[in-house]
Amino acid sequence: MKIFTVPDTETQASLRRQFPEFQAVLEHEPHSMGRFGISVFDHWLRDETEWNLMDCYDGPERIERDRKFLSHWEALFDATDIYAVRYRGRWPHKSKLVLKKYLDKGGFLERCRFDPSRAPTQFVLLPEYDCILVASWDDTNVAFFNSRERAEPLISLAKDCGLHCLEFDA
Repeated sequence: MKIFTVPDTETQASLRRQFPEFQAVLEHEPHSMGRFGISVFDHWLRDETEWNLMDCYDGPERIERDRKFLSHWEALFDATDIYAVRYRGRWPHKSKLVLKKYLDKGGFLERCRFDPSRAPTQFVLLPEYDCILVASWDDTNVAFFNSRERAEPLISLAKDCGLHCLEFDA
């Protein structure tokens, strides 16, 4: 089964209108979107004495963290349409951003799995929740939103999976 499909032109245009700053978020440039963290941790690890908590690459704790995140990704796939952002073409001169809709749950979840040998690559648009969800290496994913109210179901799904919502400082 195909993992992706390219959405029709109208859907792509609608996504670009809904998320006009997605390229700025993708390229870590300044933008005006709000954000919150979805994490296995119940607070930000600000103190150096806590940084060892991020060094979890195997064992029962890693299995539990992976289970929580995978159940969250699975709940998202079951709840709403998910669009991936990919670059196509030769970098940097002829590359262009392409939006693709996930069709296959197994293929989607395979791309969401934690792998210490590679950086997380999930950068997805969730139009129903007005959010961009970005996977991170430190067991804390970041959700960027246009409307916090519309993003609330994303937070509820995370909490149902045993994850925590962390607010960024103003």
